[in-house]
Amino acid sequence: MAKEINKLDAKTIKNLSYDPNINNKYTDGGGLYLLVHKNGSKYWRLDYRRPISQKRNTLALGTYDTVSLKEARLKRDEAKRKLANDIDPAEERNNHRNEQKAKLENTFEKFSAEWLKIRELEGKVDRETVRKLNRDILPFIGKKPVTDLTVEQLERDVTHSLVERGALESARRVKSIMGMVLKLPFKKRLITYNPAYDITLPKPIKGNHNAIVIESELKMLLQKIWRYHTENPRARLRTELGLKLSAYIYQRPNEIRELLWEHIDFENQRLCFRASKTHQEHIVPLSRQAFDILKQLEDMRTTSKFVFPSIKSPHESMSEDTIRQALNKLGYKGRHTAHGFRATARTILGEELEYRIDIVEHQLAHTVRDPNGTAYNRTKFLRRRRELMQLWADYLDTLRQGGDVSVFKPRTDENIISFNNGKIA
Repeated sequence: MAKEINKLDAKTIKNLSYDPNINNKYTDGGGLYLLVHKNGSKYWRLDYRRPISQKRNTLALGTYDTVSLKEARLKRDEAKRKLANDIDPAEERNNHRNEQKAKLENTFEKFSAEWLKIRELEGKVDRETVRKLNRDILPFIGKKPVTDLTVEQLERDVTHSLVERGALESARRVKSIMGMVLKLPFKKRLITYNPAYDITLPKPIKGNHNAIVIESELKMLLQKIWRYHTENPRARLRTELGLKLSAYIYQRPNEIRELLWEHIDFENQRLCFRASKTHQEHIVPLSRQAFDILKQLEDMRTTSKFVFPSIKSPHESMSEDTIRQALNKLGYKGRHTAHGFRATARTILGEELEYRIDIVEHQLAHTVRDPNGTAYNRTKFLRRRRELMQLWADYLDTLRQGGDVSVFKPRTDENIISFNNGKIA
C-alpha cells in the first residue's frame, strides 16, 4: 500500500518538464497527480468518484509552487475524508464560491437602490432621502455585505459622527433609513436580524419644545399655514401673518407677539429689540419675505403700539394662546409649537443646509461663548446673518412650493445613488 501513494518527491517535481510524446501526468497515489502543461505550468489534480452517482470527477487543487507537494497531499487527504462522509468536495467548493459571490454582491448599496425603486413605485421617493444615503450612509457602509453589518459597526461608522456634531434628528432619520433598507435582506433571509433597530441614540432632553424638523413634514406645515386664513375665514389674518413671520424669523414667541412698531427699522430692513431671555440688544435682519409681511401688517395698523394687538384691547398684545390654538387647528397639537420654529430653523440650518452654527446661534440670540468669554454682541456677523435670513426665507418658500431645495445645500462630489430624468439611476 505504501508503494501506491506518495510516489513523488520535491526534487522530481522540480525537474519535470513538458514532454510532447507522453501524457505528462505524474501520479502520487490516492487519485492525486501532477499535470505538466506545455507552457511549463504544473497543476495539481485529484480524480475521484462522486458520492451518490459514482461518476468520475476531477478536482483542481492549485498549481505547483503555489501549492507544495505536502500541501497537495493534505488537500487530497481532506477531500478523502469528505468523500467518506458522502460530501462531494467539488460541489462543496462550488457552493462556497457561490455563497461568497452572493455575499459580495449583496451589499448595502445594492439593497438601497432596490429599496428606492420600491419607494419610487409607491410614490414615496424624495431627494432628501437619497441625499442622506449619499452623504451619511453609503460612503461608510455602501460596499459592505449586509451579512457583515453589526449594530456596533453601524453606530461606529454611521450614527456616531452625527451624534458627535449634535445632529440628533439626522441620526434618527439615518437610523430609520438603514432599518428600512435592511428589511429587504431580512425578508429574503439573507440576514437573521436587522441590526439598525438596535442602534442606540441619545434620548431627546425632556422639556424641549415640540418641533417639525423633517423637510417633508415642514413642507406640509408651511402649506397649511399659507392656507390658514383662506380655509378658516373666521380666523384673523393677523394670526396667519404671525405664523408666517414666526417661520421666517424664528425668534421667541413672546418677542414676536409683543413686537412694537418702534422695534421695526423699515429703512434698514431689520428689527431691533432686547432679547427676552438674554436681555441683550438683538438685531434681526429682515428677508424680503419678512419685510413684505411687516409692510402688510403696517397697512393694517391701528392705534396700538403692538404689531400684533389683542383683539380685546389695543393696549395689549396678541395672546400667547393665539398661535398655539392656530397650530392645533392645523393639526399640529403635540407636534409643533410656536417656540418650535426656532428648533426647526436651528436643526435644518445646521444639519441640512450646514450653515455655520455659531452664526445661527447668534441669530437665535443665544449666548455664544468663545475661549475669551461671551462672544455675543448685537452686530456680530451682521452681514452673514442678513445672508442667513434671506437664505432661510428662500429655502422655506422653495420647500413650500415644491421646488428643489437641494440648491441650498452643500453638494457632494459623487452621488452613489442618483436620479436620471426623475428616475433612480
